[in-house]
Amino acid sequence: MDASQRSYDSGFDIRYCFTNRKKFWKYIMDNIFMVSSLAAVVLGIIIGLIVKTQFSISDVDQLYIGFPGEILMRMLQMVTAPLIVTSVITGVSGLSVNTSRKIAARAAVYFVSTTLISVTIGMILVLLVKPGAALTASKSDTEEEEQFSTVDALLDLVRNMVPENLVQACFQQYKTDRLEYEVHTFEPNSSVETNHTEVQLVDHYVDGSNTLGLIVCSFIFGLTLKTMGERGKALVELLSILNEATKYVVDLILCYLPAGVMFMIASHVVEVHDWETTYKLGKFMAVVVIGLIIHAVIVLPTVYLLWVRRNPWTVIKAVSPALLTAVLISSSSATLPLTFQCCEERNNIDRRISRFMLPIGTNVNMDGTALYEVVAAVFIAQLTHINLDLSQLITLGVTAAVSSIGAAGIPATGAVTTLFVLTAIGLPAKEASILVVVEWLLDRCNTVVNVLGDCIGVALVDQLSKRELEKMEEYEQGSTRSDIDADGHVQDGEVHISSAGSFVTI
Repeated sequence: MDASQRSYDSGFDIRYCFTNRKKFWKYIMDNIFMVSSLAAVVLGIIIGLIVKTQFSISDVDQLYIGFPGEILMRMLQMVTAPLIVTSVITGVSGLSVNTSRKIAARAAVYFVSTTLISVTIGMILVLLVKPGAALTASKSDTEEEEQFSTVDALLDLVRNMVPENLVQACFQQYKTDRLEYEVHTFEPNSSVETNHTEVQLVDHYVDGSNTLGLIVCSFIFGLTLKTMGERGKALVELLSILNEATKYVVDLILCYLPAGVMFMIASHVVEVHDWETTYKLGKFMAVVVIGLIIHAVIVLPTVYLLWVRRNPWTVIKAVSPALLTAVLISSSSATLPLTFQCCEERNNIDRRISRFMLPIGTNVNMDGTALYEVVAAVFIAQLTHINLDLSQLITLGVTAAVSSIGAAGIPATGAVTTLFVLTAIGLPAKEASILVVVEWLLDRCNTVVNVLGDCIGVALVDQLSKRELEKMEEYEQGSTRSDIDADGHVQDGEVHISSAGSFVTI
């Protein structure tokens, strides 16, 4: 009896282990993208540490190490423009005018409200914790500060919304610089020399896709095709085919993503030299990360739960591959193709909603970036022992929210927009150089919150717009049936008249 029992137990253990191993490998194969990406991160850190400690690496060698990662970013940015243009046009053309207005209003309310909430969270945390109060930063009077103007930045935002050349908008955007110079003059009938400062505005184009202009033009073009009716359907179908073809290319690029991420992480590890400064900035990093966690784990799920009355964690779980990619490559624009797949295939979001909102949200809804900029600006003020009054804090919050709108969804843009926020309220922008040490790491966390905010917003608007989408489908089906009935009636009439031998006028 004991022998038979032992043999039964051993057989059960073998079957149990075999079943668990089978389930394990099935899970690995189902999530091969996530597993390979995480493995690439671990290998990248190991390779970077080995190269950093065992070899003497020059700046040129660092570029060589990061070359595969650079190729990955180039490939992803290559498909971003055609994906955004075709997605917005096909998404808008598939909506009725009234429905587009309602969906656009809901999206605008969501984007503005969540951005303001994220700015408020960052402001409260940095004022309570005061991460820069006990730190000091070295000042260099020899560095020149670049001059910014809030008005010029807003005007550039409007100018970029109306690009002169759509082809140029794919790789360049408009920017205005302020140049200040002293002018020496002599007063009339006097030898007294006076000096005064004049400001000259210099406009030029800088590298970087003008995504905001592409979105605006695509939105208008999509509405135009919708109003054209049957005449515009052929072009809409062509753009839909281009959109699907672009997504197929994205699938091929994602196969290369783990290798590119591995070398990208290794390059970042090799480039970091001053670890002591990173430790000093630990308090600042903690404030930013805590603020991002509060916004991503509490605020966004609560907004979705209150408005939709559904479990928000199912949405977050479905878009987890896109969030992981956002951490790895630190680019919301480059993550956009995978975000489309997660929302449409895993969350079953209506394609008309996702194609309409995601390209816009990627460049407008930057909750994580806005929070980071507010914390960074107050942190620099605390480092330099500058006390900000209420009006400056309000200006800082509004400036951070505005500067995050239309910011390129590419890595390391947080440092650029932080300079704009600092100079808008008169803080020394040159002190922001201390943030470069940790910006590459925090920018990944910001990107995750940006992508999550887009996904939650798309799911929320999709649920709130179910009634409008169903009515639009019923209207389109009814119009299609009426067209078919009308064609059949005309054909029958023509046959009847011609069989009677009567005179037919066409």
